[in-house]
Amino acid sequence: IEAQINQWILECHGARVAVMPIGEAKAKGAIAMFGEKYGEQVRVIDFPGVSLELCGGTHVQNTAEIGLFKIISESGVAAGIRRIEGVAGQAVNDYLQVRDQITKELSDRFKVKPDQILERVNSLQAELKNTQKQVESLKQAIALNSAEQLLSGAEQVGKFQVLVAELPDLEADGLKTAAEMLLRKLTHGAVVLGSAPQSDRVNLVAAFSGEVNAKGVQAGKLIGAIAKITGGGGGGRSNFAQAGGKDASKLGAALEQAAQELKQKLLINS
Repeated sequence: IEAQINQWILECHGARVAVMPIGEAKAKGAIAMFGEKYGEQVRVIDFPGVSLELCGGTHVQNTAEIGLFKIISESGVAAGIRRIEGVAGQAVNDYLQVRDQITKELSDRFKVKPDQILERVNSLQAELKNTQKQVESLKQAIALNSAEQLLSGAEQVGKFQVLVAELPDLEADGLKTAAEMLLRKLTHGAVVLGSAPQSDRVNLVAAFSGEVNAKGVQAGKLIGAIAKITGGGGGGRSNFAQAGGKDASKLGAALEQAAQELKQKLLINS
């Protein structure tokens, strides 16, 4: 589209202006601008081979007066409808000067030629992604090590072992891994873990053994109930469930309720 418009500009098409009845103008194929209102007599602007429109405003006398056209954005405004925005004339020069300055600064910062900037950015993104993976692996290893230390805090409830604890700053995936690992090391175990990486985000996970499920205690129901305390929700299977919340200040209360409910239900059913 941009190339076509600039080609028309270079071809120096002259404008033909005429006033005629609106019916005649429409019969000629003149395009009415969306949202505009027209009377019985209309002004028709014709750039032969380029454009035929109804218009009550001013126009260039020749397409060459536009100088240059540059599309600066393209977006969706409704189903099946796109909007293209552009600048023309001196505004194109201003626009290009800003972009040229940005390109020069990036070239200097990355110490590459302008045509190598994209390649350099792609390389940095790949390095960052790899580093993030390494960081996540280290965080998970640290979390699992911290989780191992929680085993000594598991509480014996009849024949069951109940472990309810907080692992600060751990993301949902790490919390899931920790819960699964702890459950494997407990006898007839019930594990509920929580974390709050941010003040407005809470992660909760529950992992129960088959023996716990056999007593009618389900991970999905329990985790969904305590998640509500933190302003969230969630659920899952009877043996494993995850949930989220929005209020980290309520995490302690949620975990305390989880511990109380587990002990009460398992003692009653023992």
